[in-house]
Amino acid sequence: MISLEDLVDAGTCTIHEAPVTMVAGTPDARSPDGRDTLVLSAKDLRLGRAPSRYGDREEAGAVVTVAGDVIVSADAVRVCVDADLLLGPGLRLVRVHSAALDRQFLAGVLRAALSEADGKPVDLYQVSVPRIPPPEQRRYGRAFEQLIEFEDDWHRRRASTQRLLRVAVSGLAAGRLRPDGADT
Repeated sequence: MISLEDLVDAGTCTIHEAPVTMVAGTPDARSPDGRDTLVLSAKDLRLGRAPSRYGDREEAGAVVTVAGDVIVSADAVRVCVDADLLLGPGLRLVRVHSAALDRQFLAGVLRAALSEADGKPVDLYQVSVPRIPPPEQRRYGRAFEQLIEFEDDWHRRRASTQRLLRVAVSGLAAGRLRPDGADT
């Protein structure tokens, strides 16, 4: 095992944090000068959705994503597929600089660290990363990625089921739907 701090010291990756003072506005509050950039919020990350806010990339300390960055919140980790997003408050970014570390593998390791912390804050620098060769990391990374896709699909199905149940209960209660006539 090697700590993420040691990987940072070796130049394999860097860690960045969004400024806590960043103001992220809604799409209707965009500035007319065109300096607004999409902001990835902690909620966007947790829900696996597209950025829902805008911010000023010229703000002091603003962190702009690069595709492949590993984005971390208190309860979620994802590999960023989009470039040129602003990192929202409460998010940290791990940028991998070397072929010695697979992004999906690192994201899986960080996610496991968050799960083990059970809601307590995690010091990213102290997370232990298994020392395995890059080809093996890529195999693990693909497995982590498949698990995340499975979980995302489950969340989408769950949300659809909840919407269907709300509509059905509301329809029955309002008389827009009728129970089937079969006696049981």
